Amino acid sequence: MGAAFSSIPDDENSTRRSDTSILSSEEKGISASPDYVVRWEQPNDPENPMNWAMKPRWMQIVLVSILTLQAAIASSMPAPAVPEILREFGAPEGVLSSLVVSIFNLGFVFGPVLAAPVSELYGRYPSYSVSNILFLVSNAGCALAPNLGVLLLFRFLSGCAGAAPLSIGGGTIADVAPPALRGRAVSVYSIAPLLGPVLGPAAGGFLAEFAGWRWIFWALCIMATALGIVMFLVLRETSAKALLEKRAQKTRKRTQDSRYTSVLDDGISPGQAFSRAIKRPLRLLVLHPIVLILSSYFAVIYGYLYLFFTTFPMVFTGKYGFSAGSSGLTFLGVGIGTIAGTLLVSVWGDKIVNSLVQQAGVRQPEFRLPLMAYSVPMIPGGLLLYGWTAEKTVFWIVPMIGTAIVGIGIMFVFTPLVSYLVDAFTTHAASAIAASTIFRSIFGAFLPLAGPPLYSGLGLGWGNTVLATFAVLMAPIPWVVMKRGEAIRGKYAHRVY
Repeated sequence: MGAAFSSIPDDENSTRRSDTSILSSEEKGISASPDYVVRWEQPNDPENPMNWAMKPRWMQIVLVSILTLQAAIASSMPAPAVPEILREFGAPEGVLSSLVVSIFNLGFVFGPVLAAPVSELYGRYPSYSVSNILFLVSNAGCALAPNLGVLLLFRFLSGCAGAAPLSIGGGTIADVAPPALRGRAVSVYSIAPLLGPVLGPAAGGFLAEFAGWRWIFWALCIMATALGIVMFLVLRETSAKALLEKRAQKTRKRTQDSRYTSVLDDGISPGQAFSRAIKRPLRLLVLHPIVLILSSYFAVIYGYLYLFFTTFPMVFTGKYGFSAGSSGLTFLGVGIGTIAGTLLVSVWGDKIVNSLVQQAGVRQPEFRLPLMAYSVPMIPGGLLLYGWTAEKTVFWIVPMIGTAIVGIGIMFVFTPLVSYLVDAFTTHAASAIAASTIFRSIFGAFLPLAGPPLYSGLGLGWGNTVLATFAVLMAPIPWVVMKRGEAIRGKYAHRVY
């Protein structure tokens, strides 16, 4: 992996290093004299994350990916234990069985609203550190819950805390990875949000069967503690804005001159800056068509993923007679698909982009989208294979192959989406990804609630045919963005601020 960064041409590096400096005082509303504006001192400034050695840069990416994986595992880990949880608390099955899992995703809706602004104003490090502590505490609350209401409350809070790496991980990648090879970094990061929900039930099923459902949450507490120690040793601040502000503070203190300001200082009060930053993800989602339509496309697919997770135990224990522990393993079909999809995207993604750059002579974010566009048949095809073979109780490996195809298709959508948002909204990548996270998490929270009534009313075959039809109807979206994305971005660029 380290070699990936070393192969960047000097002109790519210098271009990316200057990203922060081209945001001039005039553009950012700073009235300070240029003599008092603090910026990177030289192109090779060692404090600029873009100039770090390959190893520490990849360590940040991998660690943030693991933090994201932790939250994603937690999102679905209780799924195989839901029947046991409902029995202990004397609650009926049905919508409640989906809510135990999906309410975590509701936390993903609210978490980014705070995590992204905090990271853009105060840096990535505080956001990751505080969120991990809150994640640990909320999972301890789940483990000690005396009733279902308390469990659902702490599941929601756990989702809020776990949203930080999901919503600002793309910002960290933008901080340390240059455009030419950003796709490879995003491929590493992107597998976590989709592989985690697959690994969670596999572990959760056996923990519930052999140690009781509460140990699912104690295991998450242990994981958060271990990662907290690793973060203390490895995690570094990567936000150029936070690093330059820290340098400006040191300069003001050393010189006793309050006129020194960061080149990235907006020239407004912290309260105004926080208000602007907290509104930015919502503004992007509501007012920027590119963010809205791409987020809508992936939100539906993401909702399908969690609909799978909430109905797999019912399907494979009811129709195939699997135990709680064994039913957790049925999630591995999607997992194998996401791993395969990640490998394919990492091999093809940057090659396609670099080829298009050579042809066009210019780099455009839309060059990230061909993989998304050409993958549109995979998701409806996988849904149909899973639904109809499970309906007819065909040997269990066949419906799992269908879910694996869906997993490949999901990665072909998600990875280009994150890469596109990072490239198109570099300075505000965290807010753009937070906007996408909010929207997809709404679908991840509520679409699974439709799973039990959908399948009980139509059966697995026709139920999945309905889902596949919606996927087909949304298939033109990536093609439209590929063709018209540049023009739309130019027209609505002012709505980022």
